[in-house]
Amino acid sequence: MSETQPSAPSARQGPEGIGGYLIVPMLGLIFMPLTGLVAFEHHIGLSEYFSLLTGPQKAFVMAEIFGYLAIAVACPLGLLILLFGKKRAFPRLYIVWAAVCPVSILVDLAAAEILLGDIFEGQGVALFDGETARSIQRSIVYFVIWIIYMQKSLRVQNTFTQ
Repeated sequence: MSETQPSAPSARQGPEGIGGYLIVPMLGLIFMPLTGLVAFEHHIGLSEYFSLLTGPQKAFVMAEIFGYLAIAVACPLGLLILLFGKKRAFPRLYIVWAAVCPVSILVDLAAAEILLGDIFEGQGVALFDGETARSIQRSIVYFVIWIIYMQKSLRVQNTFTQ
């Protein structure tokens, strides 16, 4: 009769797997591409005005469209693949993405003010209003919370090991 060796206990202590609070950023990554594509309708609506823009303005609008698709659609989909694959790179790349999101909003607003401010002013539209400020503030708070979670959570450390 052969002897069976007892299995070695897991070296990881604490929770692991996609569960607990990790479900919240996972749901955010699932819904962001969906809401991103719905919100993309705003960008498509700009096409009728494209011929009225100058060269730098056209370049800015095109960069904004591609940047938006990258940040709001492609990155969350890529992060979901890493999340479900429990890849070691997921927490680090999530942190990078989470830091880039609010910064990109601020850069986009500044560039829009410089390149398109006169157009918005002529239409009586304020680029930076109270709602925009609240949206940026919510974005920063949300991402700071999840950046700290990705850095400190035992579940994250125990789950993303491949």
